[in-house]
Amino acid sequence: MSGYRAIALTASIPVFMQYLDATAITTALPAIAADLRVAPIDLNVAILAYQLALVVFIPLGGVLANRIGARNAFIASLLLFMVGAVASAMAWSLGTLVAARALQGIGGAIMIPVSRLLVLRSAERHELISAMNWLVIPGIVGPLIGPALGGFLVSYASWHMIFLVNLPMALLGVVMSLWLVPDRRDEEGEAFDARGTVIVAILIVSLVIGLSGVTGQVAPAVTIATLLVSVATALLYLRHHRRAEAPIIDLTLWAIPSFRLSMLSGTLIRCLFGAHAFLLPLWFQLAMGFEAAKTGVMLAAGTVGVLVSRLVGGPLIARSHPRSVSVGGGIVFALSLLGTAFLRADLPLPLFYLLIFGQGFGLALAMLVIGPAAYVEVPAERMAAATGFYSTVQQLTLSLGVITGVWSLAAMRWLTHATPYDNRAYAGSMLLLALLALGAVMLNRRFEPDAIVSLRPVRAARGD
Repeated sequence: MSGYRAIALTASIPVFMQYLDATAITTALPAIAADLRVAPIDLNVAILAYQLALVVFIPLGGVLANRIGARNAFIASLLLFMVGAVASAMAWSLGTLVAARALQGIGGAIMIPVSRLLVLRSAERHELISAMNWLVIPGIVGPLIGPALGGFLVSYASWHMIFLVNLPMALLGVVMSLWLVPDRRDEEGEAFDARGTVIVAILIVSLVIGLSGVTGQVAPAVTIATLLVSVATALLYLRHHRRAEAPIIDLTLWAIPSFRLSMLSGTLIRCLFGAHAFLLPLWFQLAMGFEAAKTGVMLAAGTVGVLVSRLVGGPLIARSHPRSVSVGGGIVFALSLLGTAFLRADLPLPLFYLLIFGQGFGLALAMLVIGPAAYVEVPAERMAAATGFYSTVQQLTLSLGVITGVWSLAAMRWLTHATPYDNRAYAGSMLLLALLALGAVMLNRRFEPDAIVSLRPVRAARGD
């Protein structure tokens, strides 16, 4: 194995670890909450702490890649992720867990843009889908076993173990990086926009805290103050962007049509994914009464759907237009969410597996096109800026997804006067998510056919 495949396989290790970590912890939320003596819904703070750290520190990944080399930055991120995982396993309160998850998120933040940049720099445009598959498919094993592993560890061992299972993989990533990834650097480097980084960090943190406070988890005065701060810092960054030589988030990329549509559609889909991934484990365990192990096995069906979509997506794109594939995937995702809204504990389990499989299959099939479509019209010299921008928004939307899940659940509980153990609140939330998913389908239809047709394999494109 050589070329982009070897690099993508190495870069997939942090993808594996992050998805394993994220999916395992969602299954373990009720057990962690019971041990730390907090309400399960309150643990969204620990999830948000990790995701906020990802968003805030993602720009650091690009800076380190330019200053010390992408390979060295990649190795440093793996080691930092390991330290955060050990600290999370040792947490004894909600506060210590939040702090440890934030530290782990900093390591993950460096991983994300650096791993993507390593792959993008090693592949030609017509190899992008193949390269992204090599990056994502091994990482799919993480969410495939994550829910089941988290459920079994909670049921038969301890929730602390879900953070420690990543340590061997992180060490493997360090060895493979030293062996397979060339130590290439940008000798000239890029100017680091320190002021812009601080402004964006304040903007993101204040926005997420303010939005999460809308449901009453934060004092009303704090909610209003943070929302006002987010508006003020957004305006401040717009002013800074006009003057900065190399802004940390290059807003001029928004003028590129395929990049803009990929950002809009991908943001909505990832937000819905974050919401349903947060709600389903709570629904199945708290309202339907399923055990953690059983819940984990059922949720793994979604990752099987993701894996199948990655295996059949390439041939589908070779035989049909990429836009049609993204639209079809969005429709499957929306219909699967709609079907989930009608689930009850007394229904046959195969129906659960089928709908969860459909959610994973449809989402991944749509993203198979939407993700690479962001870069098809981006000039090579702006690729690093595009990956940093895209990665930042990508992680922010996952945080907003958790908030969306909390919002929808709170709204449905208010409308139906339901308790946290009532099916009606969760079913109504899924119905709302399904309606929003139709918006992503409409956005996917707006991709310019001539722009994203270049994502098709070379042989298929020549046959047009």
